[in-house]
Amino acid sequence: MSKKKNKKRHSQSTTAAKRRAIQEEIADQKSKARNRLKPAARNLLLTDLVILAATEFLLLNEIISENLASFVTLMGVGLILLALYIQFSKKFETR
Repeated sequence: MSKKKNKKRHSQSTTAAKRRAIQEEIADQKSKARNRLKPAARNLLLTDLVILAATEFLLLNEIISENLASFVTLMGVGLILLALYIQFSKKFETR
């Protein structure tokens, strides 16, 4: 006499739940990727922060003139606007 092992049948609800969990995980990964700061924009903002901090330090120690500090600050505002353009422009969209 041979004894047959009882095989468990996986219900469709279990496979559907697994499929839903996988799809939710993929959707989470896509939303995280979409919400990340683009590397070019991040580097521009960091560079701008360093330049403005150095300018303010040099101005407080009266190493540079106020006119030069104002010019560098305006360049910093331009870098911020460029970083915003890169971040939110469809032209720089990554796939």
